Amino acid sequence: MLKFKSVLFLFCFTSVSTLLLAQKQTDKTTLLKVLSLQQAAWNNGNLDSFMLYYWHSPELRFISKKGVRKGWQEVYDNYKKSYAGKEQMGILKFDIKSIDFMDKNNAMIVGSWQVKNDSGVHEGYFSLWLKKILTNWVIVVDHTS
Repeated sequence: MLKFKSVLFLFCFTSVSTLLLAQKQTDKTTLLKVLSLQQAAWNNGNLDSFMLYYWHSPELRFISKKGVRKGWQEVYDNYKKSYAGKEQMGILKFDIKSIDFMDKNNAMIVGSWQVKNDSGVHEGYFSLWLKKILTNWVIVVDHTS
């Protein structure tokens, strides 16, 4: 009987571990897709679509050398002011360095960004905290330098 319980425990543990790894891989693929869609929206000059992946909440945080911006609307307005049109937005490229899961509904992405536009090449690093709300991953904190 003890041997049966041990085998049953091992089977259950292995099954749960396999399911969790599969879900983590699915979520990682989804997060990469989110950034790919954001990049495409930016490169098409579509700020509204780019902002779809930010948490539409007054609790959204955007941190940069200019300080901390709070709330979706303030972040949107700042982007709109800094990048008035497609020419100013230029071409965005992300280079993802890591994706780490804090738990099943929270992830941290670290990477670098580069924008080429009429005024030159601008680049830096970012860390994004994404949260799964219902079934969608959204950026809740963006720290960009």
